[in-house]
Amino acid sequence: MAEHSSPSSSKVIHATLRALEEPVVLVDRRGVIDFANPAFHKQFMTSSTDDSLSSFFGVDETTFPISDRTELVAPPYTLTISPVEQTDFFLVTIKSLDLNQLLSSTLDASLLVTDSNFLITALNETASTMFGFDNPELLHKMTPISLHDRNEFQLRKQHLEQLNLKNLTDEDILLLHGRDTENEWTYHRKDGSHFHGRLYMTRLAEGGFFLFITDISAQKQVETHLAKSERRFRLIAESVLEAVIFHDNGIILDANRAAEIIFRTKLELMKGHRILDFIQPEFQESVIRRITAHYEEPYEVIGRRADETSVEIEVFPREITYDKTRMRVAVVRDISERKKIEKMLEREKNAIMRQRDITQSILQASNEGFLLTEEDGSFIYMNVKARKLLDVPGIAPSKIQERISMIPSLDLATRYAMLQQVEELFAGKHSEISFRFTLQQPDESSNHYFEFYATSIKKEKSRFSRHGFLFVFRDRTEEQKMDQVKDELVSTVSHELRTPLSSILGFMELLRYRQPTPEKTKRYIQIVHDEAKRLTTLLNDFLDIQRMEGGKQEYAFKPFSLRQLLLETIEHFSETAETHTIHVHLNDDPLLIFADEDKVKQVIINLLSNAIKYSPSSDHIDVRLEQSADQAILTVRDYGLGIPQNAFDKLFTKFYRVDNSDVRKIGGTGLGLAICKEIIESHGGAISVESELNHGSTFTIVLELDPRKDFEK
Repeated sequence: MAEHSSPSSSKVIHATLRALEEPVVLVDRRGVIDFANPAFHKQFMTSSTDDSLSSFFGVDETTFPISDRTELVAPPYTLTISPVEQTDFFLVTIKSLDLNQLLSSTLDASLLVTDSNFLITALNETASTMFGFDNPELLHKMTPISLHDRNEFQLRKQHLEQLNLKNLTDEDILLLHGRDTENEWTYHRKDGSHFHGRLYMTRLAEGGFFLFITDISAQKQVETHLAKSERRFRLIAESVLEAVIFHDNGIILDANRAAEIIFRTKLELMKGHRILDFIQPEFQESVIRRITAHYEEPYEVIGRRADETSVEIEVFPREITYDKTRMRVAVVRDISERKKIEKMLEREKNAIMRQRDITQSILQASNEGFLLTEEDGSFIYMNVKARKLLDVPGIAPSKIQERISMIPSLDLATRYAMLQQVEELFAGKHSEISFRFTLQQPDESSNHYFEFYATSIKKEKSRFSRHGFLFVFRDRTEEQKMDQVKDELVSTVSHELRTPLSSILGFMELLRYRQPTPEKTKRYIQIVHDEAKRLTTLLNDFLDIQRMEGGKQEYAFKPFSLRQLLLETIEHFSETAETHTIHVHLNDDPLLIFADEDKVKQVIINLLSNAIKYSPSSDHIDVRLEQSADQAILTVRDYGLGIPQNAFDKLFTKFYRVDNSDVRKIGGTGLGLAICKEIIESHGGAISVESELNHGSTFTIVLELDPRKDFEK
């Protein structure tokens, strides 16, 4: 009952309708029968399940609600529908049409009228044509059941009797089916052919029945075709690996099996949900923006499965029209594995790039010139050293044999020999070549020495089995210098060792084979002793420099007073320094340092010895020890030969001696200052020299003071 009608008004309405002789019903806004008068019940034999107007007359449910009086033709009746004021109900009056006029009309439907025994008593021309029977063959001889497919009818009858738990007449079967959506039947014609029809059947007031049958074969063919197409589409959709999702404004309508797999849920649980429910929250805004903007370009996004895990997906959106409705189709591809592979490939690529960069950095930092060419000598790669050597500008010749022809400062004979070997390498006569040559640099006084070698390299396997060549230019200038140093070393060592050994051997022979006086014997023994000490010092220097170069020199660090060590060393040294007086300048500060006392003493002795040795015309040297901030500064000054300015850079290197006649007369190995430099720098200090030729030299040592305050000597 509607909200706007009171119980008393409803009783008045129902009483009024009961008094009417014609069939009348009250229906609500959905077309559901709320009240039917006795005339309606008598004519249409309603039951408790008959609650809709469409069950009796095939009225479209969308007819309601209406605002004004309306007439609808529902053969063989006319329905007059009027709103009931101040209620939500509608009054429906049913009046019978004139059957004779209806049967003679040109309706494109079969009209059949039966008596109470269900025998056909009248039909229109369309029915005769549709079923292929002449009127005499049907009238009063056949029932509408005779026109139905017998097997289909029996199956439906059996089903309805099981549902209702009672036997039903043929008329009841058709009436029951005619009152719901299952009113489609299979009919047969006289010639045995079949067609599909839709039946609307109702009971007449006189006790007979009226049947309204339309041929829906064409519609069924279309539906069958659509069903087959849908099945084919479903098979295609289910066979693809991508998810296919249909949605309307973001509400999922349908999807395929792949969608269930990708999002780990059932299709039934997806339908009706928002498509955003399967997108991670941070990406939902961009997705809805694409949907509302009718975006049809593919994009990548992070999806959300039913188990809350993430999945990387690629979406291919499209808009389609289906059944006059615009909807969107999203083809979704799981790209998680692809992304993993892409990340792996990216890591591999980065690793290869890093390896390439490392390799190029190594090649560029190398002191050797590397150059890679094709099999005809065309450049593929060269590092900085090779480019500098070959002096290759931006538009220089691109082949190595052309560049060799243009190397500056290369004499013609060497150039010709080098080119000849390169051509023989390209021709396959050699698998590798090696060549040495010398270049005189215009701005330098010394030569540069190079070794040039090349080898063929096979590239990656290919159909043509092409080859390339690797050329290496190695600057062996330093090696050449080392060879010279070695030669000097052999010369120096042989000379320095031969001199004391010759003296020792000579004086020992005098002592052995002659009878010298006691005075001479004492002098000979002193000479042998001095030369043995000289020889020992020489050997110790060689051993020290060897240990230092091998990184095996050991230092015993301890705290001590540099002032006291200096005084003790000078006192001991003065006993043997008969030709020079050592003037010491220092104060009372002990100048505590943390160092190897023996090694520092070795440095002091070496500097004192050099100062005396290289000042033969002087009679004294000056030694000064002072403090500056946290450093102890020790200087040893002589007034002798001096050192030229161009020798300062090499003075502290091994085996170096100033090249002048005065120094050569004095002798020496050139190792002392190199050892001093190594010792002082190993203590974190520094050693330097100031000198002027023929005006003496000053050597300065700087050492850090011991920072510990609790040290006491």
